[in-house]
Amino acid sequence: LLDGLTKIGGSSSAPKHLDSFCGSFINLIFLVAGQFAGATATPEFLTYFDHFARIDYGEDYMDHLDDVVENLKSGPVTLRDKLFHYFAQVVYTINQPAGARGYQSIFWNIAYFDDDYFNAIFKDFVFPDGDEPCWETTKELQKLFMKWFNAERLKNLLTFPVETANMHT
Repeated sequence: LLDGLTKIGGSSSAPKHLDSFCGSFINLIFLVAGQFAGATATPEFLTYFDHFARIDYGEDYMDHLDDVVENLKSGPVTLRDKLFHYFAQVVYTINQPAGARGYQSIFWNIAYFDDDYFNAIFKDFVFPDGDEPCWETTKELQKLFMKWFNAERLKNLLTFPVETANMHT
């Protein structure tokens, strides 16, 4: 978030928008998996995704999922379609097997939080631009991602991400 991938051998600068975040995130996961052994856990993925979605589409973006945000030759693209595209870009890219890992994909884990866990982890966190994580939009984004991912798993064999639910009961 501060220096991009430059401090760990990459050349990307810090992301400023959702598309650059997704690209940098994929590169980060591949760099970490290539330089270190073991699983790669990114419990903050959806919280960071939400931050960049709010930058690009507004604080209330979850209220506008059916709004057209782009017109392509193939037809209009809603914000929901666009977010699903970003989900697919990240998930399908990370699920690609690689020869360097014995033709396996990266073992990747993400997390879902309830409000207690979210607040405990992110209450003192501030993004480089001064923004703070937003529980309300992250909560809705978690639900959207879960529904999208469950539907994708009915279409294709997707091993990762492993999903962890963090809840205070």
